[in-house]
Amino acid sequence: MRKIVLVSAVVLALMLATLVPLPARSEAAPEVRSLPFNALPVKEEFVDAVDFEAAGGAVEDPTPFWVDIVDAEGYDGGGGIYVAVLDTGLLEQWPFFFTNPLTGECRIKAEWGKGFTHDIWWDDTIGDFVIGPLRDDRGFITHPFRGSGHGTHVTSTIIGYYYSTALGRFWVRGVAPKVWIIPVLVLDAWEVPYPGGVARFTGGTWEMVSAGIKYVAELAETYKVKIIINMSLGGAAPSPMIEEAINYAISKGVIIVAAAGNSGEAGMVWPGAYPQVISAAAGGWTEQWLNHPTYGVRDPRTPFWWLSDVLDVPEKLNTKDYWGNNWQIYLEEFSSRPSPELGQFWMDLDVCTPGASIVGPYKPYFSTRVGYYYVWGTSMATPHVSAIAALVAEQYPHFNQFDMELVLKKAAARLPLASDGAYILDPWGFWDYKWDDHDYGSGWLTATNAFKIAKVKK
Repeated sequence: MRKIVLVSAVVLALMLATLVPLPARSEAAPEVRSLPFNALPVKEEFVDAVDFEAAGGAVEDPTPFWVDIVDAEGYDGGGGIYVAVLDTGLLEQWPFFFTNPLTGECRIKAEWGKGFTHDIWWDDTIGDFVIGPLRDDRGFITHPFRGSGHGTHVTSTIIGYYYSTALGRFWVRGVAPKVWIIPVLVLDAWEVPYPGGVARFTGGTWEMVSAGIKYVAELAETYKVKIIINMSLGGAAPSPMIEEAINYAISKGVIIVAAAGNSGEAGMVWPGAYPQVISAAAGGWTEQWLNHPTYGVRDPRTPFWWLSDVLDVPEKLNTKDYWGNNWQIYLEEFSSRPSPELGQFWMDLDVCTPGASIVGPYKPYFSTRVGYYYVWGTSMATPHVSAIAALVAEQYPHFNQFDMELVLKKAAARLPLASDGAYILDPWGFWDYKWDDHDYGSGWLTATNAFKIAKVKK
């Protein structure tokens, strides 16, 4: 992989436009410590504030580029399939974001929602922090200040969401609009007083994540339903406890999808690195940001450049783009590649989907600034894979984990990424990204190709 910064007068202006003065601080911010598993986006960029008071008027249902580029805009499926989002839970405003004003539907299975956490405190006797026993009474609502909107953003990619700002109101289409979402909180946030001040913790433990997986497996067995687990999270080391839970869930017919990680050449994270898990690498559209009102270089300039109604993704992704790239898709430089030093093999990474500039409802940890954000990360790619798996599972519910992995990998192999890299524009500069074969897994996954391969596999 090679990333080169190309500086020009235009790019320099773009870079300067992103520089803003930092507020003065009278004291240091509390230290933030991460537990073994977490979901931290690579980058996030505020789009607009939410207008919670808007009412009346026409509401449309445009398709965003990330749904278009995986060829899912023509499918209105996922009915009867459940996607369990094991993440940071849902923001307390979830009924607003996930109730479709066009249909009145809300596809959140709240009664099956669950949360797992621990109490954390400072123990003067041992002079250290203590993590208490696992609790299963947490609930799935994200804490309004401490928690992250990561799980809400992930959910929005799968089923769609209500976009309401001063500039417009509409329902943004998801990849699998008819699935049911089961929110399972396995990543939390804490503020813990101690003699040095206040320590902040984010993330989850082995116990939290494995308990969430087993809970979903038991739901699948009890209610005889097909469930896809989406884990847009990762840890730096394998966990026998989590792998055991994964194998148990697979034995109950659950399909498991996880993020590859955001560590680039340093290697994949777990559980995405387990061979039996379907892993997601993060790519993007080479023409994203071209029409942004501030950073863009092509007309028409619009804040809604990310909607295909404004700027359509070509049907053939091997079409030359504005920059002269031979393909319209690329691999993000942060997307984790398999590392032989960690015992990972190239076949451990499965497929690539969009994980750059995905717009959705979100807020950072330790913030009350709920809004719509562009977010980058393999966390954002993972729900595309889970949603496509749900579309396939609706028609082929007998597919098990290994069937689904084979189908998705063969489908992705139909669209390998270009071998010559790509030029990319984003708010931080203009880049020349390079990658090697299989750094992106089998290739770029689309819903259409998944159905073609599934029809043969059945």
